[in-house]
Amino acid sequence: MALKKVVDAGQDVKPMDDIDRYVARLFLVDFEAAGIHLEERKRKEVVKLNAKVLAAGMTFSRRCYEPHYVDAGMIPDAIKPYFHSDGKHIVIGNLMSDAPNEAVREAAYRVFLMPDQHQLEPLQEMLTNRFHLAKLVGFSSHSDRISRESVLGSAGKIEQFLETLSHNLRPHWESNKKELLDLKRQENPRATSLYPWDTTYLMTLARSRDADTEASQYMSYFPLGACMDGLSRLFESIYDVHFVIEDASDEDLWAADVYKLSVRSAEDEVLGLIYCDLYQRPDKSSPDCHFSIQGGRRLPDGSYQIPKVVLSLNYEPPQSGVPCLMNFDQIDNLFHEMGHAMHSMLGRTRYQHVTGTRTSTDFAEIPSTIMEYFSSDPRVLSQISRHYASGEALPESLLGKVCAARRKFSALDFQLQTLYAVTDQRFHGSVEPKDLLKIFADLHDEYAPFKYVPNTAWPTRFGHLFPYGGRYYSYLLARAVASDIWGKLFKADPFSREAGRKFRDHLLSHGGGRPPLELISNTLEHTPTVNEFVEALIDQTKV
Repeated sequence: MALKKVVDAGQDVKPMDDIDRYVARLFLVDFEAAGIHLEERKRKEVVKLNAKVLAAGMTFSRRCYEPHYVDAGMIPDAIKPYFHSDGKHIVIGNLMSDAPNEAVREAAYRVFLMPDQHQLEPLQEMLTNRFHLAKLVGFSSHSDRISRESVLGSAGKIEQFLETLSHNLRPHWESNKKELLDLKRQENPRATSLYPWDTTYLMTLARSRDADTEASQYMSYFPLGACMDGLSRLFESIYDVHFVIEDASDEDLWAADVYKLSVRSAEDEVLGLIYCDLYQRPDKSSPDCHFSIQGGRRLPDGSYQIPKVVLSLNYEPPQSGVPCLMNFDQIDNLFHEMGHAMHSMLGRTRYQHVTGTRTSTDFAEIPSTIMEYFSSDPRVLSQISRHYASGEALPESLLGKVCAARRKFSALDFQLQTLYAVTDQRFHGSVEPKDLLKIFADLHDEYAPFKYVPNTAWPTRFGHLFPYGGRYYSYLLARAVASDIWGKLFKADPFSREAGRKFRDHLLSHGGGRPPLELISNTLEHTPTVNEFVEALIDQTKV
């Protein structure tokens, strides 16, 4: 194959530089992962297996969010009023993890996560076909197949990262767990244990007490428009760019409440376009996301084809003269997705194949995750806060208590994410997964801070297994890298133009056009190790 010869030789008919060689290698990696090197009979089998994975994965994803219907007699009369009923059945469509009544939380947990063969079958089919596909194209596992050009580079390194993290987290999440059990005993003196249905409710309660108020009380100070204005001012401060709302024709937009933003330089050059589709609609797909319409690339005449992306979110539209008001989780989400968008906007890659977020998942999540550090910094929140009626801003001192409270129990959060990431790796490992619920139950006993609840099937609700199969660890790794970058560049001053220029020049501008670990190393001015990634997360549990 001509491409392989070029990659192996490091040169072509025309001169190649490091960027050309790296992008050529990426193409070769993608082609080999798709079986291009196989004989025709096996290539056809690859196509069939891919089609089976896609069909099973889409079915699995759709069913992840379907409610469970149980006979009304299964639910105690005392808590039936908390649930929806169609007459004969109680309908449970989520975990109800924030319900104050423990019996309600437990019932919702047990019913929503009941084993369901109807859902296990497409999950098993998806994982089995991924396993055989990886073997067919020459890899030991699906995880190895999709991690070759990632930050960590192999399934073995991913496992090392997760195992080291889990080991080092233990004393920290045990402390978190003790604090939550003490809190539970304040509500129920007879309580002896914590259960999976307790954590979200108790953590929210403890955070509210530490902040002296519920976080939702601050929503009036964060209308969506003020948050978007604040993002524009933040990007002007750190990247020397700003937003401009552009006129758009009806043919350019797909809904009346979509608007078109240009990202412009200080010289008013249009660097890219963001189509903001921010509000709920009945016919709109629910997952919040960022996706490309047109990738950026250098054109033959030396000009640049600007990137065009969509920012698709699902906020409540304005009602009765009151704008969309944001809670802190929604602000995090807005900043996160805008981080992806700005990765696309500020990338200036030679090739469209590696524009913006077209890179390994564990690297693509870094620019979005670092934006969550901005959205949880009281200095930034104070600057973007503006009461929708009075225009009053919130003081840093008040926001500082809320931000500190929201960071509580990080160790427990990280350990649960580690369990999910380890499960993802085991399901996509070098041994064909066959008894999925037994695999998860064993992993739960090994990694979870709480005992496994028999007759539950959490993997059947793990929707990330389809789009992020083998890559779920990326959220933890990206947070580790983002933490290091935040500490080195922005912690002292989140509005620093110098720090923003360095982050833009050394990381964002390259998209996926250079090896991800090289870009991270250039930004941090050293090459981090797996142990340093772990230590960055451990440090966050001490805040």
